[in-house]
Parts: sequence; C-alpha cells; structure tokens
Amino acid sequence: MHWCKLASIWLEFLVPTRFIEPTMVYLDQNALIGLGLRVAKDALLRRRLYMRVNNGSLRFVVSTWHLIETAQTKNVNSASRLADFIDSLRPLWIHERRELQKLAVKEDFYRFCKISFEEAPPISSKAAVIGALFGDGALAKYDIPSQDFVRQWIEHPEQLNVLKETFANSTETLLRLRELTATGKLTPQIKVEATRQFFKLSLPKTTPNGLAIGSETQGQYVLQAKVDAIPTFAVEEAISENEWGKDAVGKADRNTFVDKMHLISALPYVEKIVTNDPFFRAIYPAAQKSGHVKAVLAANEEFIGSL
Repeated sequence: MHWCKLASIWLEFLVPTRFIEPTMVYLDQNALIGLGLRVAKDALLRRRLYMRVNNGSLRFVVSTWHLIETAQTKNVNSASRLADFIDSLRPLWIHERRELQKLAVKEDFYRFCKISFEEAPPISSKAAVIGALFGDGALAKYDIPSQDFVRQWIEHPEQLNVLKETFANSTETLLRLRELTATGKLTPQIKVEATRQFFKLSLPKTTPNGLAIGSETQGQYVLQAKVDAIPTFAVEEAISENEWGKDAVGKADRNTFVDKMHLISALPYVEKIVTNDPFFRAIYPAAQKSGHVKAVLAANEEFIGSL
C-alpha cells in the first residue's frame, strides 16, 4: 500500500469520531455486489471499509430496490450473503421515489400555510422506509434482517408483484412526459395541468395536528406550487426536458428506466453515487440542470480505490 494511504489510515485513528464529517454514499446494485465480492477476498480492504463504517466517516445509503434486485434469483444462499453484507454496512435507507415526492410536497404545503411541522427525513431507517410502502401500522415488524425479506421474496415471488408494479407505475408519468416532448405534443397547457395534478395527488389530507385540510386551501396552494420546490420532481423534469429528443443519449426502454429510478431519486440527498452504468451517466448532466443534484458520480473501481 502507498505510504500516503497508510498515513491517512493512521490519521483517522487519531481523529475523534465526533469530528469526522460523514460522506453519504449510494451504490448501485452492481457496485454493491462488486464491493461485497472484493471485501470477501481482500482482508486489508475489509478492515479499511469497516473502520470507516464504524468510525462514521462513511455512511452507506440503500433503498428497498436493493433488496428487490437481490431477490431476483433462485440462489437463496447467494442472495442471503449479499443481504447480510448490506446489513453489515449499517446503512441508512432512502424512501422510495413517490414517497420522497409526497414528503417534499407536504412540507412545501405546510410552509405555504405557515403551519409548524417537524421535517421528515428523506433518508431514515429500514423500518420507516419499508413501513411507508407496506403500511406504518407496526413498524417494528419491518426492523428485521435484510435476508429475511430476501428469502421470503425468493420463496414467494408473488409477494413482490404489487410492489414491483407500484415502482413500475410510478415511472409512467415521467415516461409519458418524455414521449410527449419527443413528439412535440407537450403544450404549455398540458404541462401546467399535469403539474397541478401531481401536486393535487401529493397533498397531505391533514395538518400535523390532525385537522382536515380544506379544498379551498389546497386549491390556492396548487395554483402557486412550483416544481423547483420538489427535488426529485425537479430532477425528473430536467431529465425529461433535456434527454428525450431524437439525438438524446439518455434514451432507455421502460425496464431500464424503472431499474434506474432509485438512482435518480438519490441524486438530491447523498454526496456520492457509485455506478458504471452508461445510461445513468448519460442523464446526469441533464439532472444537474435542475439545481437539486447534490451527488457526484464515482466509478466502481474509483470508489474502491478511495477506501
């Protein structure tokens, strides 16, 4: 190992954990699998990785989609190992795309109404994120090892059908917008109405104190609501406006696009996204135009080399 790397490791041992600024990193599925395989074979890399995880200088962020993709196999043992590796990273969990949008709209609406509220973090716990998808009734039941989810879904794949359909359907609005843009059918009137419908469907039903929200107040909010206030929606619109012409490099079929939605959702909320995916890298410059992209991109090997 180069002496500079050894020196940085030594210095990290000397710096108190409370002074370490964590870097939040989101790995795509291939990067996650690759890191797991390398760590299993390389003891020095393994020590380096878990030192940073344990001292808090590196915080991994994952999504429900990681578990869904992990369950797309009949090899239960292999999937269980990957699920265990995910948990070993002590990750934080990011909400699903549509949930992120609803959280952002709710808070924007409360600000408009000058209602006090406690912000709900876009990145939270496994129980909170999965509970938001399946129902918050008993969050504790979702605070279980990731391999329990993966094994269950492999043995009973039909249990994923509703969830996968929900994820797939959540991309249809954006895809339709891209198709209308490509054919020149996206008139200003259609765009305004589509945006208003998005806000209407995303509004909370009650205030933080449980009071019902009147339709007049909702209508006033929708008339003045701005896409720029909703990070994930702003990123998606930037992609649709800049990357769906006939010469666009970001074109993709529906299945590919669904697979990348979880990456797109992470752009405003983490410091780094690790991926070699050419489609995602192609749409990244367009996403940056939204003004909401926080993450920088790192290639798989580049990230491993930085540990």
